[in-house]
Amino acid sequence: MKLIGIIVCAGLTLFTTGNLFATDDPHGTTDAIYCDQCHITHNTLGDILVNATDSLVSTLCLSCHTPGGWAGMSKVLSSADKADPGTSGTSHAWDVPADNSARGAALPTTQVLLDHLSADNKITCATCHDPHANSISPFLRLDNSADALCLDCHSSRNMSSVKTYTGQNLSHPVGQTLPATSTYHSTPLDVDGNPQPSDGNTTNDLSLLGGTTVSCVSCHGVHYTDSNSGTVDGP
Repeated sequence: MKLIGIIVCAGLTLFTTGNLFATDDPHGTTDAIYCDQCHITHNTLGDILVNATDSLVSTLCLSCHTPGGWAGMSKVLSSADKADPGTSGTSHAWDVPADNSARGAALPTTQVLLDHLSADNKITCATCHDPHANSISPFLRLDNSADALCLDCHSSRNMSSVKTYTGQNLSHPVGQTLPATSTYHSTPLDVDGNPQPSDGNTTNDLSLLGGTTVSCVSCHGVHYTDSNSGTVDGP
């Protein structure tokens, strides 16, 4: 019994000293980020041992990923970047309800995404991003190469063909291969009407899945994307 107590105490000491590097991405020795910069063992505000309530996980993320937040941090966001579609912002919104019919969004169906909503079913950074694993870059919880992450919430936008007018909002078809006819440009045209990237701005190029198939991200960017194709998106 005494031996077990000694081991437990030693383990807690190691965890709380701040001198132990995490071994999983992105918290390694390169960035000198320690476990206890995000996690605390007692009196936590949230249910995942972080120093924030689960509705403020994004605030914890932005304490580093914000201009001036962490030395040399290249991927930065601020509250002004949170999108209000058609109005402002350059990034998918966070700390907003996941179930939003006006945006064609509903609660995710994949358990790993559902598990990482806030207690009041809002999207946080950690809903889509796993801070401890970069097996699917950039730190995604699902492979989005075929829009799986986008369509898990925005399944109502997954239309195989454009519908006739019904009084409801329409949606461009996704998952469709552009036919090899003169009506369609197998290489989409740039904003200047010439084959991309003739304008020298690669951030506005439309990307087709497999070179032929329209996907959500053919037209939409998740972060650092404005609605002006004549400007360069950042960072």
